[in-house]
Amino acid sequence: MATIKDVARLAGVSPSTASRAMHDSSLISEETKQRVRKAMAKLDYSPNFAAQNLANKSSNMIGVILPAREDSVGDNPFFIQIIQGLATICNAHDYMVSVATGQSEEELIKNIETMIKRGNIRRFVFVYSKARDKVLEYVKKQDGVRFVIIGTPYEDQETTLYVDNDNRKAGFDATEFLYDKGLENILYVYTDLDENVQNDRFLGYRDAVKKHGGQLLSLSLGSEGEHERTKALKDYFKAYPEIEAIIACDDILAFKTEYSCEAAGIDGKKLAMMGFNNSAYGKIMHPTLTSVEIFPRFLGSEAAAIAIDSNLKIESNCVIVPHKVIERESTRI
Repeated sequence: MATIKDVARLAGVSPSTASRAMHDSSLISEETKQRVRKAMAKLDYSPNFAAQNLANKSSNMIGVILPAREDSVGDNPFFIQIIQGLATICNAHDYMVSVATGQSEEELIKNIETMIKRGNIRRFVFVYSKARDKVLEYVKKQDGVRFVIIGTPYEDQETTLYVDNDNRKAGFDATEFLYDKGLENILYVYTDLDENVQNDRFLGYRDAVKKHGGQLLSLSLGSEGEHERTKALKDYFKAYPEIEAIIACDDILAFKTEYSCEAAGIDGKKLAMMGFNNSAYGKIMHPTLTSVEIFPRFLGSEAAAIAIDSNLKIESNCVIVPHKVIERESTRI
């Protein structure tokens, strides 16, 4: 019986590349995928995930862990697109997706415990990474559980399986994009720097500002309501009237910030705005939002491929998905 190593040898690629090609990874060229498919057909090879599950006493189900929040993360198109990417790979291999949510870490852990003990789920994908995460610590302690993080882990980066963008570089590139337009006084707004993705983007912003000898300007808008957010922005612009542009940690915050700026009497026509995720929010804003595309569906599909195939051998414990600045009207000042 042919093995994945036989397929790889015939296709002239490494076993890890062959496995990714089988999972239709976005990081593998179509030419390589075709070579692998031809080798599979010639050797009559098909990956037997059911046998892997039987050996591991696990179900054909992936547990997707969303961050614990009081507000609805389901309203965030970033998470929806990640789950769509996950589902594409899962459907191709007869896996189902089960989503774990909770308003607190304790509630989320309880739901995951049920998935493990009653649902016999042994494969999980975290769609976030944050410092001092009790949920991750709980999952790490469970026997026979394989997990992948979408985002860069705060700890054990050399041994943890994860898929991410280079968010520090993305933050740097976004800031450089504004500097290239002659904008020098740039404010970074965020909700929680304990979330690794927000912190990395801030660090990239900081790197670019320091490169240009500029002034570091940052403001936490947390989970405050509209009134508190408007007041915070009004007070900040009063202290720093020279601000010419805002980089928000994601498109949703950019959307809220634009609205609050208008409510605070800040002239948006003289203010450039950027976000991250290239979501639907940015496309309905007026002016339309310049945003950094991070390809969330690819993040999801790569994470699913790694989580499903426990025999997948990869050269590195991480997969980095590229990013791209999508220019729209909000930075055409």
